[in-house]
Amino acid sequence: MIDVKRAEELFRILAEVTDQPLYEESARIELSATLANTALEIARSVRILCSADQLLGATVCLRSQFESLVRSVWTLHCASENEIKRLSIKSLTAETAQGAKNIPLAAKMLKDLEEIPSLRNLMVALNEFKGSAWRPLNSFVHAGLHAVVHTKFGWPPELVDQTFRMSNGLCVLAFTQIGLLNGTPGVQGEIIALAASFSSVLPKYRDST
Repeated sequence: MIDVKRAEELFRILAEVTDQPLYEESARIELSATLANTALEIARSVRILCSADQLLGATVCLRSQFESLVRSVWTLHCASENEIKRLSIKSLTAETAQGAKNIPLAAKMLKDLEEIPSLRNLMVALNEFKGSAWRPLNSFVHAGLHAVVHTKFGWPPELVDQTFRMSNGLCVLAFTQIGLLNGTPGVQGEIIALAASFSSVLPKYRDST
């Protein structure tokens, strides 16, 4: 049984830690923060859907959550000024939507991020998620075999738990990103320490043997 209340308690604590102004009022920083908050907002839908045993919708949201987080990090470190401009629109129109069409997809963003040494630890987490979850998530999004089989035969409880935990793990990374954008001293270590007490709602460590 997933423990939504425990997850919400973790995120309440992390929100308090990261509730600070952005360290710089630039389009790049503001866009990265917006995307990190988008990931957190999508995660709320994942929790609601998991608790309602609506895993098909939860998995679709989980992929969107992952892509929002990746784009937040990529925006901060890799996006060109022109790409930042095209994504930092004031209103959504047919013209502005067309202008943002050539922004790289998640796979290219991850490849770009691999070139940044300071992101090595983050990339371990992002690549592990992509390596283990990306293919089945794509199947769910595109109504492929995973969606057909699980809709017909039901959702194993362990799959619901795994989806819930993965989403929560991405939330921790999103809060870390927000903390970095706020310039909060030592925020990464503080978040890791706080999250350590919430292992019941976070991804399980893999056995390396």
